[in-house]
Amino acid sequence: MPEIHFAALDLNLLRVFHALAEEGSVTRAGARLGLSQSAVSHALNRLRYALDDELFVRGPAGMRPTARALEIAPRLHEGLRHLQLAVAPAEFVPAETRRRFTIAAGAYTSTVLMPTVIAMIRQAAPLAEVRLQLAAATLGEDLMTGRVDLAIGAFGRSTPSYEREALFSEAMVWAVRADHPAARAGVLTLADIAATPHVLMSSSEEDVAVDGRVTETGLERRVFWDDRGEVDEVLARAGLRRTVALRVQDAHSALAIVSRCDMIAITPRRLSTTLAAHYDLRLFEAPYASPLIQIEALWRREVGETAPIAWLRGCLRAAAAQL
Repeated sequence: MPEIHFAALDLNLLRVFHALAEEGSVTRAGARLGLSQSAVSHALNRLRYALDDELFVRGPAGMRPTARALEIAPRLHEGLRHLQLAVAPAEFVPAETRRRFTIAAGAYTSTVLMPTVIAMIRQAAPLAEVRLQLAAATLGEDLMTGRVDLAIGAFGRSTPSYEREALFSEAMVWAVRADHPAARAGVLTLADIAATPHVLMSSSEEDVAVDGRVTETGLERRVFWDDRGEVDEVLARAGLRRTVALRVQDAHSALAIVSRCDMIAITPRRLSTTLAAHYDLRLFEAPYASPLIQIEALWRREVGETAPIAWLRGCLRAAAAQL
């Protein structure tokens, strides 16, 4: 391998390498860097010459890194992160920052928690930009590469690469329309749960979930908002079983549908309580032991104590304390 003269290497080429390694596409890398496809291709050719390696080759799923590129990528990512920290302002002033905060959260936390968080951010940091996006199947990778600053949700096991902080607990309640026979009786029984068709909150990741959770890049997260394991077990012991009539993506949709049909759904208490009057619903505690769901903030270990993320975490804690 020829000797590489680092002093003569254009550092902008390393930014192109980093974008290609993360995006796996010349088009997406160019869009991320504000460069044309031809400019990215030209930069890649210069890198190939400088490093004497193909680095990225075209494959059916996009640009595939070579063994040399796979060796370089994690070290370069860490180096660029340190450079970013080195040139960042020594003091973080919320009122003056124009930083973009990218937060991954589901529909439930976006409805229950984030309105208060956003109001706090707008008041303290009016020039900042917030990007709120759904937690994707690539959440672990998004956190590790810095595409997402922080995630909010129900998480299971994780590697030491992540840190987390408990925000609040949530209980699940059963919801039916106000004039449903079970509502008129004033009490919800296991027989009612078995006899009434269910609206089930599902997920596009259901096929790859195990016990309602998926694991990716050392991070386990909950993708189902119900206690299907507990209720199915309780019903089975009583010689009963439930009927799933409909699957939807989120609790808000489940509550809206239940309000117009003789169906039942188990949904998060805070959201259900907020919408019960609007949809004319009756809410019932589960007639069995239903575990609480722990909602946490989670981030990559190295960034947790940086001033911007520490400040953002403080906003989340303050908002959660108001729930």
